[in-house]
Amino acid sequence: MAVEAVIFDLDGTLLDTSEGIFKTANTVIRMMGGKECHDLKRFSLFVGPPLHIGFEKVFGLAGEKNREAVVTYKKLYKDIGINRYRYYPGLVDTVKNMKEKGLKLGVATLKNESAAEMMISSSLFNGLFDVIRGSDEAETLTKAMIIKKVCSFLSVPFSKSVLVGDSESDERGAMEAGVQFIPVGWGFGFSDRDKNDGSFLSKPCQLYDRIICKES
Repeated sequence: MAVEAVIFDLDGTLLDTSEGIFKTANTVIRMMGGKECHDLKRFSLFVGPPLHIGFEKVFGLAGEKNREAVVTYKKLYKDIGINRYRYYPGLVDTVKNMKEKGLKLGVATLKNESAAEMMISSSLFNGLFDVIRGSDEAETLTKAMIIKKVCSFLSVPFSKSVLVGDSESDERGAMEAGVQFIPVGWGFGFSDRDKNDGSFLSKPCQLYDRIICKES
């Protein structure tokens, strides 16, 4: 089936944003008098899902404490976390090649939309995406809702769109939105067992060939 639009998850798929996320979250916890987390495997649960889920899963925060942590995180992230990211080797060139091929490109992330726009505009991906959509301030949007917003903006049918993601929540969002899905193994969301599945891409350079094959 032809692919007209390629939609990327952000955290753990398009960019390795873990350093900024971990630093900001630990700063928040320290300010609240809690115990920081330095277990990278445990902290990986923080990358991808909405903030309130991350604070619940990693730090056990609930109720008012959870809401306080989310508000503080959003205030701090743009100052101490947003510019702390790394590129996955070969992915910038891959995205450029897709754009030159004429594919429509979008980003669908559960990261706050303004933060996502700021991050991408400061990176080597600046100007490559037709649309960037993320979470609202109240975190009421699901991944599927955000994917659908991207497809609507691009005027591309769900059936001719594909989401590239690194987690089960990405896969679930793609299924609920009715778009195709390509799982990648360079992020944080899938287990090592999952990554042994032959459908996974282990390197960004493989992505272009997979998309072009889907077109043919």
